[in-house]
Amino acid sequence: MGGIFGAICREKIRSSTIREGLKRLYYRGYDGLGIAYIDENNRLVVKKEPGYPDTAWEKLGLPETIPSRIVLGHVRYANRGWPNKNNTHPLLDCTGKIAVVGDGALLDYEKHREELRSRGHRFVSTTDFEILPHYLEEYIEETNSVLEALRRIAFKVKGMYTAVFMIEGDHRFYVIKHGQPFVIGIRRDGSCLYVSSDLPSLYGFAEEALVLDDDQVAAIELDNITVIDVESGQVVERLPRKRIKYQPGVVERAGYPHFMLKEIYEIPYALRQTLVTLLDKYLSLASMIIQGARNVFIIGNGTSLHAGYTSAYYFTDLAGIDVEVISAAEFPYYALDRVKTGSVIIAISQSGETNDVIYSVKQAKRRGAVVVGVTNVVGSQLTLQSNVYLPIGAGPEIAVPATKTFTSTLATLLILASYTGVYSGKLDRSDLKNVYDEIRILSKKLEESLERIDMKTRSIIENNKIIWSNVYVSSSGINYPVALEGALKLKEAAIVHSEGIQLGELRHGPAVLIREGFPVIIIEPYEEEAHELYEKVLVEIKNKYGVIIEITSKNSEKAGAFVIKSVETIKELSPISSVVPLQLLAYRLGVKLGRPIDTPPGLVKAVTT
Repeated sequence: MGGIFGAICREKIRSSTIREGLKRLYYRGYDGLGIAYIDENNRLVVKKEPGYPDTAWEKLGLPETIPSRIVLGHVRYANRGWPNKNNTHPLLDCTGKIAVVGDGALLDYEKHREELRSRGHRFVSTTDFEILPHYLEEYIEETNSVLEALRRIAFKVKGMYTAVFMIEGDHRFYVIKHGQPFVIGIRRDGSCLYVSSDLPSLYGFAEEALVLDDDQVAAIELDNITVIDVESGQVVERLPRKRIKYQPGVVERAGYPHFMLKEIYEIPYALRQTLVTLLDKYLSLASMIIQGARNVFIIGNGTSLHAGYTSAYYFTDLAGIDVEVISAAEFPYYALDRVKTGSVIIAISQSGETNDVIYSVKQAKRRGAVVVGVTNVVGSQLTLQSNVYLPIGAGPEIAVPATKTFTSTLATLLILASYTGVYSGKLDRSDLKNVYDEIRILSKKLEESLERIDMKTRSIIENNKIIWSNVYVSSSGINYPVALEGALKLKEAAIVHSEGIQLGELRHGPAVLIREGFPVIIIEPYEEEAHELYEKVLVEIKNKYGVIIEITSKNSEKAGAFVIKSVETIKELSPISSVVPLQLLAYRLGVKLGRPIDTPPGLVKAVTT
């Protein structure tokens, strides 16, 4: 995964142009930076460095003006392969004459790698996109046409990705677009043309942009753009055009006012990305380890702990395995004495650097435990400490309040539990396929519903009858951990006092605080057995003149209640459907109250001390 920015100009290109374009894409990747260009002798030149992009750029040692009229840059997010120099883009073919940069993830890349190796191709990285220049090397020789070779690759290699190629001696960009954004910026004076992973990054460089659609390949030069439909092979005559107009200060956030809102709107895409990032062999290995364990502990902190609580329902229902979910901060005092050879620790940390998680993992390993890490950052401390790790592939998350990493972690844990269910004999492969299909369906429904849900949350937040100084968030069953997560988001993004409470527990003490104007957000339980309790609690809140905000996937018209209709899905995915309205409520309340949403005071993305 990563961000792509490049330029083709009539004059040589200034380094500052490429650097500024890439800086606007740091939110897409911060594990390395590289460029490719065709020099004055028509040779392909590649320069790249791992590490934070600002530091990596300085190490490239580029002159003020790059000796080229075509330059392609990339910032990398390490979702496949460690953040080292070999894995940093651009990646090359055997001859060193074809370079590629990519965004997204490729399916079955290890099988493709072995197929290419059997024909004599040599690989230097452990990342997926390196297979593409090798295929292009072969197919150009067979077809004598770059665009036809690109079509063959598009048929051959599946996944969610955009790949941009450069070929020695050729002053064009070549593109395969399949599932990842890609735009072409057009300057009115015709002096330059730009390519990028997003529209806002082109602000100030170009006035208009052409938008490539999925399953298209393209050859891009300054005065000519040829686009071909992969399926039909026909030339695409017209591409959609968009004006590039953004308010100052939002360019680096892809046009959104805050990273948190941007990352909520990325949830559908992040879910699909999770599906193509997780590899069968590592899921199978982790599942066999869990299935054969003496005992299984799930640890995490904050949002990751709430994901762990939800996963307990998955492992019990789908795999018939009892797991114990414990805060990583509490684990050394409460559970460490029960860790022995044969114990398994499923450690969850979106950053992979959380101190309590890392400390607990190290202590458990000393006692003979096997560690399965679940994280969003390859190359983190958690991946180093894990016997096997699963990258959730949600992409970089900048806002401190975690949103898309929570939903992608839930998807990862659901898939892991389903794999374990296959190994335990409780599920079969068709059940596993259904889980993948349901995640894709939910992703599509969320994509279609996010704006509607957001509009509803805004209307609720603006209602002056609601007093937002204290909030309860409540549910039962599989959505109870989501109530805990919703309360946490309200604390982080809106900086209001909020508590997540189980529906039954709401009646034992907490209800005494409910009075006129007091908001109680209730997620309708998925389980039918909890509905009698649910209806009783609703009546009791009304009797105390509290404000009910109901999150439900059903058509509900309860008198006196504000209703947010979530997306209908299966039980195991209802936590993902339910948490999105809570995230948006927390965000919109934070906006109303003027909070520093992306950077709450006193909080950091990963507590490492």
